[in-house]
Amino acid sequence: MSSPDVVVVGSGPCGAMAAHQLVERGLRVTMLDAGERAPRGAIVRVADRTVAKWVEPRHIRSDRHVAEADPATEWYSSLSQGGLSNYWTSAVPRFAPEDFLDGARRDERFDWPIRYDDLVPYYEIAERALGVTAGTPFPNIPANISAHVAHLPRDWEEICARVTAAGHPMGPMPMAKGAPWMVAPRGTGFDSYHCIVKPLMRSANFALVRSARVRRVRWSSAAGRAEGVEYVDRTTGASVFMEAGAIVIAAGALDSTQILMRSTSTDFPSGLGNASGVLGRYLHDHPRQWWPAEFSRRLGAMNHPVYVPREPYDRTEPLSGVSMTIGLTSARDRLRSIFGGSTSAFGVQVFGTVVPTEDSRVSLDPEADDDLDAPLHIAVRYDGAARAQIDAARDRFREIFAAVGIRAEPRGPFHELHPGSSVHWAGTVRMHRSAEHGMLDEWNRLHEVPNVVVCDASCFTTGPEKNPTLTAMAIAARAGRHIAL
Repeated sequence: MSSPDVVVVGSGPCGAMAAHQLVERGLRVTMLDAGERAPRGAIVRVADRTVAKWVEPRHIRSDRHVAEADPATEWYSSLSQGGLSNYWTSAVPRFAPEDFLDGARRDERFDWPIRYDDLVPYYEIAERALGVTAGTPFPNIPANISAHVAHLPRDWEEICARVTAAGHPMGPMPMAKGAPWMVAPRGTGFDSYHCIVKPLMRSANFALVRSARVRRVRWSSAAGRAEGVEYVDRTTGASVFMEAGAIVIAAGALDSTQILMRSTSTDFPSGLGNASGVLGRYLHDHPRQWWPAEFSRRLGAMNHPVYVPREPYDRTEPLSGVSMTIGLTSARDRLRSIFGGSTSAFGVQVFGTVVPTEDSRVSLDPEADDDLDAPLHIAVRYDGAARAQIDAARDRFREIFAAVGIRAEPRGPFHELHPGSSVHWAGTVRMHRSAEHGMLDEWNRLHEVPNVVVCDASCFTTGPEKNPTLTAMAIAARAGRHIAL
């Protein structure tokens, strides 16, 4: 078999988007994925309501790491076709233009090498693939290209309009939850295997190699470039080398980092492209907390969540945004939503922001750094500022609804924050114009090895309080398009 033009590592949303752009432009692409298959699942949606949903749980792993710094640290992963998109909640807000500038207000290390306008065409490509359901745009959340319209109960529509007018933007969360009427053999409205990768398999220019656990990228000192990918066939245990002109790594933030760390050579003894010691550092995620809230009057039981983005950038410290997503708390209330019922009990999920530091990091197991099954060491701890943001969200929640005459009271218990619970790890192969502060340039190419691209959330320079998947997919589409130029 002839060598592909590009090897793509990972069939999650980012690998799928990069592969889609490459195949669309006529390049020969081979995708390597560690999974044997996609999890079994089913979803039934009726009149824009998900009435039945199931996904096989056994592909979720939480035992692949050692927690340092905070012993409660979690890492969830799925070595399966489509990865964690088989299990996600499908929230897809765009980052705001200010999100790419906010970190630079604090320090040059946090300045993104791209801007919002650079991503707009690629947001649109990703949103068309996702089939987004969205409502009227509101401040701090740019408009999506939407396939379906989000509907809220009338009283919630009025509250969103009044609260927004009072200076607290609020509206329907953009989501990739599927068509209003659908029956599909998958566990979510969108997953990258069924919705992008599987259709690509009809192309003569695309091949998917399953059960291919990538060990490393091989560097050729003589050629001054990466020459291909070494992987282990999980069905036979054999080690296989695949040559390629370019390599896209999109295995998920921490798995992508591990692959680069294992890709050592005389030129790069601490990992491929790691000339400045940045690889594995600046790890971040979203501090997350969920709590129930009791309202002073009954409101419509919505079938689509309401989103409260961060406060205005000019009124907050850099990298200190907090968002809140409001939804239902019980199966009984979901049943009420079908018949236009109401409730006074809602649930609120809060995402905060952390300032990435060099000391927040991941590293290979020192006793077995070349063992694919050795645990990854994760060292991160939330500081007082990150915790204070989450606590302050409760007062902001009360203030928002007080502006329209509703008493909304958060109820405990409020669980202790612990890293990883948001499942939004990012930043360990970060983008930056300077190789001193980042591994990747503005096109997601390794500064030191430009025929290797890393384009999942590991590339994020900072982590705004918004769900990361859509922005990571847009970055991957842009990186894939650039390879094909």
